[in-house]
Amino acid sequence: MFLRNVLECNRVGQLTLKEVPILGPHDSMADAAAEMRAHSHGSALVCDAGKLVGVFTERDLLKSIARGTAPDSPLSQVMTTKPQTITPDDTLLSVIGLMDHGGYRRLPVTDAAGRPVGIVDVKTVVHFLVEHFPAAVYNQASHAQLTAKDREGA
Repeated sequence: MFLRNVLECNRVGQLTLKEVPILGPHDSMADAAAEMRAHSHGSALVCDAGKLVGVFTERDLLKSIARGTAPDSPLSQVMTTKPQTITPDDTLLSVIGLMDHGGYRRLPVTDAAGRPVGIVDVKTVVHFLVEHFPAAVYNQASHAQLTAKDREGA
């Protein structure tokens, strides 16, 4: 119950948000791949007139390559449009729920005007949990140690 309370009380705005490349819809897939590599991050936010219009991830890159899409293709043709977003006021519990139910590894954070302010990824959430519950995280026994090896009883 304590964990749930912590996740309900802490907000996205309290996290150190990841900075990712911000590109335009007319930038190429190759430009995005280069920027993602330069930032050591697996995604880029695509903005038009300062507002988020899409996300381009390494999954999008791999799918595009597999389909034979030319590297100079604009992001508008290969990005995920209208991505699920969160705000700095959302609770960590709601973010974890979205990640779980939607299968998201990353969620863009936008302000009230739809401008990106960063991204929250699974790694950020895990780091938050480790910071707040180090004993619970570091002292977990492995699955092999929790499984009975010998039969007990009759």
